[in-house]
Formats: sequence, structure tokens, C-alpha cells
Amino acid sequence: MDITHKTSMKRCTAAMISSAVVAVCVCIGVTMNLTTLYDVNFDHMGLRTFCMFTVNSNILCGIAMLMTLPYTIDGLRTKHFYLPDWMVDLLFAGVTAVGLTFLVSLCILAPVKGFVLIFTGSRFFLHGLCPILAMVAFCFFITKHVIPLRESLYALIPVLLYAMVYYFMVEILGPDNGGWDDFYGFFTRIPSWVSLLSFMPLTFGVAAVLRLLHNRNCRIYDEEAQR
Repeated sequence: MDITHKTSMKRCTAAMISSAVVAVCVCIGVTMNLTTLYDVNFDHMGLRTFCMFTVNSNILCGIAMLMTLPYTIDGLRTKHFYLPDWMVDLLFAGVTAVGLTFLVSLCILAPVKGFVLIFTGSRFFLHGLCPILAMVAFCFFITKHVIPLRESLYALIPVLLYAMVYYFMVEILGPDNGGWDDFYGFFTRIPSWVSLLSFMPLTFGVAAVLRLLHNRNCRIYDEEAQR
């Protein structure tokens, strides 16, 4: 087996294992939320868990990771690692979303509610383990397709859509009219204008770091294959 095939097989194996691990961890975390009908510290359990960005971002990331598995399995068969560009962009969006989840959990929610509370139970998976594993997988193992700067905008779409829904349900509709309470505290714990002006730039910053690491390792693997 030549060096190109060896490199491709190594990338396929790493991508397959890391994708499967992330997908399994997401399933565990979401299932724990769905089967927990009452939590003294969190109101949004059971089916209500789907209103949380934490859950939706992890589901998006888990689905994207699952979708890579057929390509990695085929890559092991053909000894050629290949992912369509749109697949990498979907992964990029999902990983950026969970990266934002991890950052908000670590820097905003944990100092307010306590690190033990935010990173135990299902939240251990959805706030911590899944985002960290997904970012490592995307940056170091699923290194296919160098992402141009313009495709960073795709990574903002899930966050922008959720932000619009959250603002409508919390600020416009409100809990008294069938909307949501401000369970993330983006409009009660901090001034609303801070939330509105900061989260998209923050998301772009997360995407920029992920893109930088992903592209760097993608080029390293390509250089190894050409030696």
C-alpha cells in the first residue's frame, strides 16, 4: 500500500471513529433529557427540551456526524477519503453551533448557575463532552475540503435562525401568550442589546477558529499524501 492510500485510510478511520463517538454521545445526552420529566434545576425537560439551543445544536451536529459515516466506510473500501463540500459545510455549521454552546455554558451559564450544575447529568454530554469531541473531530480528524472564508457564513445560519425564534418567543410573544421564558437569561441577566449585538460576532469568532484549525490540518494531511 503506497503512502497516499495509507494516509487516506488513516483519515477515514479517524473520521469514522470520531463521528460515531460524537453521534452516540449526542444520542445519550438527548435521550437523558427526553426521559427526565422533572428536574428541580431545569424546567425544559421531556419534549420541552427541543426548545433549547443546546439540544438543537447537538442534534444538528450529531446528524451531520452520522451522515459522514457512509462516506468514511466507502473510503475504507476504496482507499480514498472523500467528503462532498456540502457535507463539510454542514459539519462546519453543526460544530460551530455546539462550539458556541460550550463557550456560553463555560463563560456565561456556569458562573451564574454553578459549574457542577451546568456540566453534570445530560448536560455533561450536551454542554461539555459532545461539543469538545465534535470540535476535535472536525479540526483534527475530519480534515477534508479547505473551507474558504465565504463559507464561514454557512456556519452562522443555525445560530441566526434560533436567535430569531428565541427573540420572537421570549421578547415578542412572551410566556403569558404561549411563548418561552428567558431560560438562557439573555434578556434578563444581561442587557438585551448586549445579546443582540454580541452573539453573531461571537459565533463568527468560533467559526473562524474552527475553520483555521480545520484548514491547517487539512493542508498538513494533503502534504503528507503528496510526499
